Amino acid sequence: MDVGITFQMWTRPDFPQWSLPALEAAKCAELQGPEAFERIHFGLFRAFFCEGVNIGRVEEVIEVARRAELDMDRFLSDYQGGGQRNRVLEEHVQAIQRYRVRAIPTVVIGEAPPIVGAVPLREYERLLARLLG
Repeated sequence: MDVGITFQMWTRPDFPQWSLPALEAAKCAELQGPEAFERIHFGLFRAFFCEGVNIGRVEEVIEVARRAELDMDRFLSDYQGGGQRNRVLEEHVQAIQRYRVRAIPTVVIGEAPPIVGAVPLREYERLLARLLG
């Protein structure tokens, strides 16, 4: 699967104020299996970072789900039922309590201090070298 992402600056006037609709959609897709999750996960990243899709708007997230070739009847039933919202919120609380995540992105690898924010690739390489060395 090609997962290349070419970042494009946001040009719309409605920058997303949250990502809960996208996170819920990913959880709903996960109910259809790991392949479905992978398709929507990368589809949402590509949609937001490359295509200017507002992942805070339910109708735009549903379109990403369609493009990810999910079982749409099942997806819409799960998504509109709202049952995955609690899973998303529970994971959010766990990230704060267990890993002290306060910013996105935060990368946690093993017992090393987390890497917070958008950092150059060399920061990840240094951490991995330290952990593997």
